[in-house]
This record gives sequence, structure tokens and C-alpha cells, in this order.
Amino acid sequence: MSSLKPSLLSCAVAFFSLPVLASDSYDSFISDAKVDGKVQTVFFNDENTTDNKTKGAWTGAVWLNAQTGYLADFLSIGGSAYRVAKLDMKDGNVGSSDLLNAGNEGFGKLGQIWVDFKLPESYDGLSADVKIGRQLVETGLVTISGSRSVPSAWQGVDASVEMDGFKGKIAWLNEVSKRSQSGFHHIVNEEGKKIDWVMGMQLGYTFELANQRSLELQYRNGLADNYLNAHNGNVWFKMPLYDGSELTLGGMYFYAKQDGDLWGTDEREGSFDNKAESGNLNATLNNGPWTFNAAFNYTKANTASNSSSNGYHTIGYYNYYFGENTQGVWDVPTSAIVSDFNFNKEKAWLIGAEYDFSNIGLEGLSLGYTFFYGSGMKAKDLNTGTEHDVAEHEHDLTMKYDFSQWGMKGLQFKLQYGYYKNDEAFRKATGQNETENLRAWLSYNFTI
Repeated sequence: MSSLKPSLLSCAVAFFSLPVLASDSYDSFISDAKVDGKVQTVFFNDENTTDNKTKGAWTGAVWLNAQTGYLADFLSIGGSAYRVAKLDMKDGNVGSSDLLNAGNEGFGKLGQIWVDFKLPESYDGLSADVKIGRQLVETGLVTISGSRSVPSAWQGVDASVEMDGFKGKIAWLNEVSKRSQSGFHHIVNEEGKKIDWVMGMQLGYTFELANQRSLELQYRNGLADNYLNAHNGNVWFKMPLYDGSELTLGGMYFYAKQDGDLWGTDEREGSFDNKAESGNLNATLNNGPWTFNAAFNYTKANTASNSSSNGYHTIGYYNYYFGENTQGVWDVPTSAIVSDFNFNKEKAWLIGAEYDFSNIGLEGLSLGYTFFYGSGMKAKDLNTGTEHDVAEHEHDLTMKYDFSQWGMKGLQFKLQYGYYKNDEAFRKATGQNETENLRAWLSYNFTI
């Protein structure tokens, strides 16, 4: 399975459709078809307050999705097309906004084209499907990014099964399309060398306990051929409290290890040498319109002994990507808008709250604030041999508004602001500058 071409998908659809075209299921294949999409404008502004440089972009984008119903309660086909147009771009932008690459006026792409085979609904209590082609894959530690102008996507096979609280998924992928580019491309490492394939797998089970409590266990992994092997285990315990409130306690553990020659010099000297790990404890309290969050995270990620940055030994970080042009999962609560707070020996804390204004008549409006603080890192000056204790912190604000109450169903606005500061020695040892980051989305979801 070196490549998956649209012509191959067409042949597969034709082959499996022949025996049932005359059946009643053909009606549902057409009548259950749906076409939907999104029109949105996205604005990113990144103020590098260390060097007084501004980068960012403003784009308009259209998403169009189409999917048939299931033929013989078994087969469906679908796809998505995307178009991005540049509305404005800051001078000196080098593509870090991930909205558009530098010099790009816009692009279009066929982001998805797939065929899906599922188990008929006559199998009570059991559901399963296999989707083949270009698609949005979120399986195991392999994922996409949907927070830019258009989403990233993968090419390959994605399969899932679900039965009585058990959930399992597995994916095999061999090409990727980034969120800021057209077309599909080989997966590559930091040096541009090809990674033949990436796999992801996950298993999960939810135990329903007495008194409306539940315990959820999850295992996820990701493997990039001759590059990286990563694992993750999660546990969440939910319990009701007084007056309809609910408490969720969680624990997360991530482990990654180089898995071949493609984990090259840039990876070993830039992120971690041969292995990294990170653990997280978190709590969420939902109480009426309020949501309160707290979390702690600790990371170990040593770089190679000869790694240097601006006269300091480079401080490593947990690298969760499966290739330079891919997306990996890093869904720990201590990951902020600007910084992931996952540096070597870092002890990261967060405390935050969100309020839903619906209870006081402002339906659809919510506002959240989170404070992040990370310390414990050591910045070693290679000229003097001295080590400096360094830290970083960030303030994040998020506002969301749904215009449904004004008769504009599907119209949504989201605004994020991150204010990030750190120590000078930390900046030199990581290359991560102090930043003010503003992001805004205005999107309209529609159905035809």
C-alpha cells in the first residue's frame, strides 16, 4: 500500500456497489446524503516582545464537505474541498502563524476523499468501520489541527470498533497535508528525509459505577517508522457533588523514545536525545455556570550532551510530533496558547476558571482565564559552567460567543489572547521568545 489514489477509491466503490444497486438501500444512499461546510475568517497576530517584531496573518476560508448515505447499510463515500485566501499578512512573516506560508496569496486543496465500510446496524451492541483514503484522522497519538484556516489531513486507513463501553481504533498513514499548504506530501523528519509511514492505536473502556460515578481508562500510542515510538496512558474519575456539580480527577502519562536512524541530529539536539517522559495530574469542577481547573505537570527531556543554543546547553522538551510536517497529540491541560510548558525538568502548574453568562441572560457567551507557571529548569552557561534557575509563565484569556439566540444559528466567534514571559537565560537556552499572541475566529457553519 505505497499510495492511495482517488482512482483506487473509485474502483473500490464501483466494485462493492454492483451487487446492491438494485436494492432498496440505493434510496438511502442518495436520500441520506448530506452537504455541509464552513465559511470563516481567521486572524493571528504574534508580537515578539523580546525583539519588538510582529508577525501574523488574516485569512478567509471556505470548507465544503459532501458525504453519501450508506449503501446496503455498509458503504459510504465522501470528501472535502478547502479554499484559503490571504486578506492581509504582516511584514516579515515567515509562516509561523500557520495560516499561510510566507509569500503565499492563498491556496485550495481536495483535503479529503474517502470510502467508508461499516458494520450493518443489525449487529446490536457492536459498531465498527474502516475508512480508506484522504481524511481527518484522530487516532491514538496521531491527530490533526483544526484551529487554523483549514484543517490538516492524512492519507491512509483508519479503523474503529465500539462495544459495551469498549472503544478501539487503529490507523496506518503514509502522506500528510499541513494546515498551511495545498496537496499531500511525504512525511519527513527535521532534515527532510522521508518517513515511510506512521501508525496510531488507542484502546479505551468506561466503567459505570454506583451513584452516577464513572471511571474511564485509555491507552494511546503512535509509531513513526524508523523515527519515534510514543505511548500514553490516561485515567479519569468522575463523581457528582452537591447541587448538580461534578468533579473530574485525571492522570496522564506520556513516554516517547527514538526508534531508528531518522531520529536525527536536529531532533536529538533540539528536543530530546533518545527518550522523554511527562506526567500530569488535573482536576475540573463544574458548578452551574462556573468551571474551575487546576493541574500539575512534570517533564524529563534531555537533549544531546553537545547541544548548544546561544552559548547555553539547549534545554530539551517533550517532542510529540511524528515528523516535521505532522501533528501529534499533546492534550495535557498545562499546554497553553503560546507555550506547551513541557521543558526538561519543568514543574508546570495551572489554575483557571470559565464562566457561562447564559444564566444571566447573555446566552451563548463564555469567558475564561488561565494562569500557567513553570519552573525547575536549569540553563547552563557553557562559557562559565554555571547553571541558572529559570522559569516561564503565561496568562491566557478565551472568549466565545454563539449568535444562535439572534436567529443566526451556526455563526460563532472565538477570541484568544496569550501573554507569555520568561527569563533571559531560558530564552537563550530554548530560543523561545516572550510573546503577546492574539487569535480570532469568526465562522459560519451551514448545511445545504
